[in-house]
Amino acid sequence: MEKQTLTETSFQFNENGKSYDVSFHANKGFSSMITSNITSDSTVNKKIQEAFVALMPYESRIIEWISRSADNGQQYVENPMKAMQDANIGIPQDVIQMVKEASDILLTTLKK
Repeated sequence: MEKQTLTETSFQFNENGKSYDVSFHANKGFSSMITSNITSDSTVNKKIQEAFVALMPYESRIIEWISRSADNGQQYVENPMKAMQDANIGIPQDVIQMVKEASDILLTTLKK
């Protein structure tokens, strides 16, 4: 199952003997995360929202890169930060750093 357009890509992902259907949709992208409260900690939510706002101008580039191949999609599923850096699609390092910091804060908060 591989379907690729500039706004959507789908592929099958296999891990540990299980098969998963994965889809990325540009119309269900980062903007929906801006208004979400992921945790009960407003400071964490604000950091996450700021990171998504900074990343939004690059969303179409990310979706386009993912849609180029199932391997790109799999890399993004496995490690989105590394995939965005390795893709070399013009996301400034300060934006990637902001997203990394927000991700780290979120992971720390969710582990509590």
